[in-house]
Amino acid sequence: MTIFTRNQCVSARLLLLCLWLTSALALPVSGAEVPSSQETAPAQHETLTIGSAVQTALQLNPALQQSSNQVASGEINLSQTKSDFAPDLKMSLAGAERFDRDFNQMTGERDGRNFETASGSVGSTVNLFNGFGDVAALKSAEFELSGLRDSLSRSEQTLVFDTISRFLDVLTNHQLIGVRRETLQGNRRQLEQIEALYQAGNRPVSDLYQQRAQTGSAELDLLLAERDYAVSKLQLLQTIGIPPTADVVLAAADPTPVESSLVETVVEPLPDEVMASRPDLTAQQKQIEATREQVTQAKSGYWPTLDLSANLFSAYSSLDSSSFNSQFFDNNPNAAIGLTLSVPVFDRYLTRNNVAQARIRQYDAELTLTQLNLQAGAEYAQALQDFQTAQKAIGVTEAQLVASREALAAMEERYRVGAATLVELTQARTQFAQSGFDRVKARYALLKQGVALAYYRGDWGQMRTLLARLENPK
Repeated sequence: MTIFTRNQCVSARLLLLCLWLTSALALPVSGAEVPSSQETAPAQHETLTIGSAVQTALQLNPALQQSSNQVASGEINLSQTKSDFAPDLKMSLAGAERFDRDFNQMTGERDGRNFETASGSVGSTVNLFNGFGDVAALKSAEFELSGLRDSLSRSEQTLVFDTISRFLDVLTNHQLIGVRRETLQGNRRQLEQIEALYQAGNRPVSDLYQQRAQTGSAELDLLLAERDYAVSKLQLLQTIGIPPTADVVLAAADPTPVESSLVETVVEPLPDEVMASRPDLTAQQKQIEATREQVTQAKSGYWPTLDLSANLFSAYSSLDSSSFNSQFFDNNPNAAIGLTLSVPVFDRYLTRNNVAQARIRQYDAELTLTQLNLQAGAEYAQALQDFQTAQKAIGVTEAQLVASREALAAMEERYRVGAATLVELTQARTQFAQSGFDRVKARYALLKQGVALAYYRGDWGQMRTLLARLENPK
């Protein structure tokens, strides 16, 4: 260690200034921006299309905002890791009033003597080598931030998929209300006809009572359908992030053109490398890379560390007859610069245990990726099967609806002329209602499965294309 003399104070001050400027330049200019959780809800009586519902969800959904906050936290962590490479700068000032009773050799007594002292120091330390632990920490923070951004992208995809699915559920239940209402109207017309026939003595009272019960059942089915519609709408608003009390009207274009194109779509199983591009899989792969760097960071404890330090110190005492400026700035300043080498000899197995823990975390991350790969493959294979089944169901339910409609019309005529029983007519009407129910569900199931295919393979472009076509099918 080198001690500066008074004649070297100027050089020491210049060195201090350089160290201070280095530390100042190493500080981040501005912190990472944290997104606010306070967003403006849509205005009352707003009409939401499927596209505007998705855009609103991306702005208001609390879970997505939390994912965004995690990315902001990762950016702050990376900024701090970069700052760890810069030297620190410490400044201290001290002052004291001292009360002393000095022993007088001549008189053998103590004389009261009070005096003041003051001191100040400025120091800086920078690490020159720590076993590459800081480099590994920086790489780990970079991988973690990149993984958080991929996770945010997957969260956005999930939110878009959930919003579209919920929106289609609402439209499905709205169409089913129409089916139930049509069934109720048919039962009411049939009840009026049976009442007229009963009054004329052409039908027994049992037919009248049975039809009244069938009409009541149709009314209950309509109430349940309206309830399902209200619940699905509340679930959609919750997914978007809109309060359930908001007066929001949902609107949608005719999905028939999109349905026709999806029926003709041929989808094949995807190669493994395509599935590996899903954001959640890439995020986990980057987490594995981060844990590998953490193993390297833990191993740095086996290496010695080397630090460079510089300090400037000065003091003042009122016992000295010279002035404060003369003592503090001219007579007493001293500076020191030196190197400190620390060699680990025995750390009670701390480094060894830290390395073992880091390797376990790495192995766990690799197992998590294996689980995600298996889950992704199973999800896409199931989505593919569901999509192909939904394609076939379109033609089947369409043919079933046409046949049941014609059968109901024929059975109504037969019952009117007395060639069929009420039980046969009820069965025909029930079959027609079920066919309409199945037809509506098959149409919207195909749309949902088309979006699901894009979601489970992590295809942002395909999801946006389908969303645009659902928004404007023409």
